[in-house]
Amino acid sequence: MSPLRQTLWLTAGAVLLFFGLRSLPDTHCAFLHADHQPVLYNGVEFCGVNEEANYYQPQTMQFPVKLEIKMEGQGGYLKLLKEDGRPFTDYEMGISHTEKVHLHLRQVSGRFDYIHLHPQSKDEGLWEFTFPESFLAGNPGGDFQAFVDFVPLRTGRAMLAQSSAHWQRSPVIASPRTSRNQIKSLQMTTDKAGESAYIRVQLKSPQEPGTLKLMPIMGALGHAVLFGEAKEDPGYAHIHPSFEGKEYDPQPTLSFRLRLPKAGHYDLWININDGAEDYLSAPITVKP
Repeated sequence: MSPLRQTLWLTAGAVLLFFGLRSLPDTHCAFLHADHQPVLYNGVEFCGVNEEANYYQPQTMQFPVKLEIKMEGQGGYLKLLKEDGRPFTDYEMGISHTEKVHLHLRQVSGRFDYIHLHPQSKDEGLWEFTFPESFLAGNPGGDFQAFVDFVPLRTGRAMLAQSSAHWQRSPVIASPRTSRNQIKSLQMTTDKAGESAYIRVQLKSPQEPGTLKLMPIMGALGHAVLFGEAKEDPGYAHIHPSFEGKEYDPQPTLSFRLRLPKAGHYDLWININDGAEDYLSAPITVKP
């Protein structure tokens, strides 16, 4: 192939990739959902009735970004590298759900855990994060899957990146993650792969009479993340609640709409705020 023809092919590929990415919905919620039509209630944003989240494997989507992450001590740092090897810096990042970078860390060995963090820019292209005490307590360290989403100012389009990391800690007495609140019930309108399901999760406080008042967290009343089997299906869905009217009940119900992925076993994590952050988890099985 002549140099001219090779250049033309490379240019055409770059143009197709550029317009392919630009054709994706242009907000954080819209990218993680099929059609962005938000509902505002009491100043809190909910996903609209026509929105549904989808399950993604960022490594298969070929975004022009590479995630490098290091965990050590009581936190760690990451870099988001462009195709030319240069890192995304603070001034290049837009705000997405009140933050510039969203980091989802799923712990797959040592203990069963998950945390949603917002790394802060500390150096040119270096983003640092610190673990809260609730995550450090009784955590022996181990292997992690890392998922990042962010929105570059230049394109205004959400990007996803995926990697893995190991966290080596000094020996501690291991203990499971504890939650202040409880999942009272979890119902799905369907459990069939490929179908659109509402996952309705009713929450309660363990203290009688079980009243739980949810407060906004990152502009919503809660966030959910669905993870696939760690080795066979390393992907995730980041889901925001749809408004159904029971979010402010004494024992509130959050409804998450999701296009169910392929058949298998999944872990659902819910991140809420009752005056402080809390995490709850439940298994979900999707059938063929």
